[in-house]
Parts: sequence; structure tokens; C-alpha cells
Amino acid sequence: MAETEPRNQGDMSTRSWWIDAELTRDVIKDTEFTRLDVTPTLINPSKLKYVYRYENSDGTLQGETPTQNDPVFLFIPPDAGTYTITAVATAVDGEEDYASVTLRVESSEPFTRPALPDDDAPTIIKVDDVSMVFNIASERFNSLKEYFIAMLSHELRFKEFRALDHISFEVKRGEAFGLVGTNGSGKSTMLKIIAGVLDATEGSCQVVGSIAPLIELGAGFDAELTAAENIYLNGALLGYKREFIEEHFDDIVEFAELEGFMDMPLKNYSSGMVARIAFAIATVAEPDVLIVDETLSVGDFLFQKKCQRRIKQLVENDNVTVLLVSHSIDLVEHLCDRVCWIEKGEMRMLGPTEEVCNAYKSLEK
Repeated sequence: MAETEPRNQGDMSTRSWWIDAELTRDVIKDTEFTRLDVTPTLINPSKLKYVYRYENSDGTLQGETPTQNDPVFLFIPPDAGTYTITAVATAVDGEEDYASVTLRVESSEPFTRPALPDDDAPTIIKVDDVSMVFNIASERFNSLKEYFIAMLSHELRFKEFRALDHISFEVKRGEAFGLVGTNGSGKSTMLKIIAGVLDATEGSCQVVGSIAPLIELGAGFDAELTAAENIYLNGALLGYKREFIEEHFDDIVEFAELEGFMDMPLKNYSSGMVARIAFAIATVAEPDVLIVDETLSVGDFLFQKKCQRRIKQLVENDNVTVLLVSHSIDLVEHLCDRVCWIEKGEMRMLGPTEEVCNAYKSLEK
């Protein structure tokens, strides 16, 4: 969904009160609504009655509620399109005011997880008995001099931290695969091994085809360069030729919805704007594997929905394999068809999304 255009209010020249309206998102029992909140100004809200109506783009009335006391209207769009939602408030003395908001709905279809790949589907990612061990210095040193003295005198001691402990799984082509677990359980470390950023201490990881990683927000960008320059820089790091970036430059900017900001240095971008441009670059072509680590959590919910639709398109139409790490179980349940639960470096469970997520949520309780 894309929201919202400026509201239109009634004539306030002879009125001592008025109403304002704002659209937000709401979810009740797994059903998504567009929520219209009405705020009266200079009048007691209990003295108002409300009627809500919505019209399509040609002005045809699609629906109207009975008179009610509730200043909140939950709207489920019947189809994709443009709607004008109008709240009409009436006071005890019969005086009225209204506020209208335009809502553009790009798709009314929910994302349905694809069926599990066949057993004979080609394996794109094979993680075989992978362990990752980090050595952490057991002492603190105040300077490099102290560190090198301890190292040369063989007094430097380390303690071992096992971030991953014998993890194995396979991901098929065209599968949306999720990784869940509490903080510090090794999910992001696993993604970095798959992306080739880290080498596993033990075991092996094989990936077939090209990878578009969205692991660290801002990775592959230079904060001093403009957004336009960073598109070329990040695209080159992902293996795109300059001619390809030039051909798809407008598509990247349009998807990121950052027209007018291309000449601004990236250091002036918010984290959400960086996420927009990073996702747009990574998905302008169809990679064999798209790796996403919490990148979708920093943008506004409208752009998150747009990214989810793009992931849906990649999985369903282009047979792209998606690997997703998120603390949002709702997002994992929404996008993934299989999930691996890693807890404190060990694989706790691997299987269909509903089974694994239910088990994980029972741990949270």
C-alpha cells in the first residue's frame, strides 16, 4: 500500500471546531487493516457522531458505515486501486465537518508462501557441519606496545568462543529460507559464512550462483560520496557492469523512492533511506541468492511492504533463493517456507515454517 495524499477539510470559516484524520496500519488477529484515526479539535470528542464512506478513483461510492461513536475506522481494501476515505463528524447541534484521505493500494493479495521444493530440486546452498570459532583475548591491553610485548614473550592468552557448533542444512533453488534465534545465537555469522565474508573454522559451505547480500546496513557504501555515486560503487561490488547500472539507474531510484536526493552525500541519509537504496540495488537484477539480515526492519512499514512484494516476485516468478534473518517472527512466517532455528550456536530445529516458528515462540514465552 502507498499512503497518503493531503486531506481536504470542510469550510472552517463559520466553525469553532474541526476534525483531522490520519492513516496508519493495524493488524487484528492476523488481518491487516488500514486504520483511519479521527482527531477532533476544540470540541469534546464524546459530542460527535461519525459516518465513514469510501469511493474509488472515479468517485463511485463503494461503501458507507452507519452513524457511530468510534473515531476509528478500520478499512480493508476490496481490491487494488485508489480510494478516497472520508470521515464525516456531526455535533449535537447538527454542525458538521469532514476530512478526506486518499489511499493507493498496489496489491490486495496477501503473500502466500510457496510450496516446499521437490526433493530432486537443485541445491543452491549446502552447509555441511559448519563451526565458527573466535579467539578472544583473555586480557585487556592499554596499547599496541603492551600487546606485542605479551605476544613476543608468549604471555598472550586467548579464550575460545564457539559462535556456531556443527551446523548442517541445505537450501533448494526458489526457496525462501529463514534463520531465527535469540540475540547472539550465530544467525548473522551463518549468513556471513554463506555470503563469503567469513571462512568457517570447520566444515564447508557451498553456494551455487550469484549472491546479493544485504547483511550490514551501509556496507559497500562510501558516506562521503553522493547517493548516485554510491549506486555505481555498490553495484560494482555486487558484480554489475557500469553499462548495466546506467541502464537500470532510473529503476533503482524509482524503486527506492529517492528522486531529488541523488546528489546528496550518503552521510546525510537516514538509516531508512540507506536501506531503501541498498535493497533497490541488490534486487535490480535477479540474483541466484538474495541474503537479507534485518535490513527490512529499518524502513517505514510502507517500504517494508514494497520490499516484501519484491521478494515475493523474485521467489515466485524468477526462482530466486531467499535467505532471511529477522527477529520479526511475523515476517519470517509471512515470507519463508522453511526455517532453521539456531540457539546459542547450536541448531535447535529445522523444518516447515509453522512448526519451527511455533516452537520458537513457545521459548519466548
